[in-house]
Amino acid sequence: MTNDRAAHAVRQFVWCAIVAPLVLTIVSVAVQLALLPRVPETIAVHWDAAGVANGFAPAWVQPLATVALALGIPLLIALTALPGLRRGDRGGSYRFMGALASAVSALAALLMTGTLLGQVGLTSAEDAPSVVPVLIAGFGAAIAVGVLAWFVQPAEKPLRTEVDGVRPLALAPGERVVWFGSSTIARPGLIAVTVACLVVSGAAVVMWLSGDAVAAAIATSVAVVVVALAVTTTAFRVRIDDSGLTVTSVAGLPRFHVPTGDVVSVAVRDVTPMGEFGGWGMRSAPGRFGVVMRTGPGLDIERRSGRRFVVTIDEDAVTAGALLAALTQPVGHR
Repeated sequence: MTNDRAAHAVRQFVWCAIVAPLVLTIVSVAVQLALLPRVPETIAVHWDAAGVANGFAPAWVQPLATVALALGIPLLIALTALPGLRRGDRGGSYRFMGALASAVSALAALLMTGTLLGQVGLTSAEDAPSVVPVLIAGFGAAIAVGVLAWFVQPAEKPLRTEVDGVRPLALAPGERVVWFGSSTIARPGLIAVTVACLVVSGAAVVMWLSGDAVAAAIATSVAVVVVALAVTTTAFRVRIDDSGLTVTSVAGLPRFHVPTGDVVSVAVRDVTPMGEFGGWGMRSAPGRFGVVMRTGPGLDIERRSGRRFVVTIDEDAVTAGALLAALTQPVGHR
């Protein structure tokens, strides 16, 4: 890829994931600030399944919430993907992330502004109209903006640095060798996961303090799921021995095993989780499954089924690959 094409891909992503959300947020917040004197001091901010208002908050919260949702979430998406793009990584996942950031911003901006607009002139927030029309308009706008952002960005295939294989480690007859390693999420990812856990846990606490038992139970369930995923999917132990490759979460589960008899070939290469798999963690993509925790060296194993198993290795992936390649050879050829 030429430097001009690379710069173009980064520039278009920035327009979709940062500039467009910033513009949408500024416009929507400006409109909301102009509407604040014309709405009740306490406004409806939540509606039940029938579209009836059942949650309320001070009107000044609406612009702040708009900034958090229409700009904060897209910025998190951009900060997750932009470093990889700037390093030269490519793939449809980045294009999707840029489109998603624009779509989320459009949805949040229209929902927050539309619900406030519907309460202009009311004396009581309990008389707020149904939120259903605003929802329909919001999702319609999100789809339209997301599709536009998708086509604004260039279509590029993931960059994959393939290695034909590794030289098997020389083993003496009857020698038994075990290799231990790890696959842990990179520091930026760990920070993001920690922040997510704190946010959902804090939201659950706030819901319980508010006295809304149903909302609190839902928020608590979400928090439990998020924390459980964080504990089980951010760090793995990697073991290679006569039985094959075993990748196990530090929590004990999940666990993945590739027997030596199921290995067709072993390669060591640089893995780009976002470009190849659409993100970090346990990821599935056409023809392959990966435990991909960071950009960098990893094992790419072809199985007899034709599918590939990919795992990133924190340290010394070459030795790990060489040992696995040696163990998968017939005994007489080791």
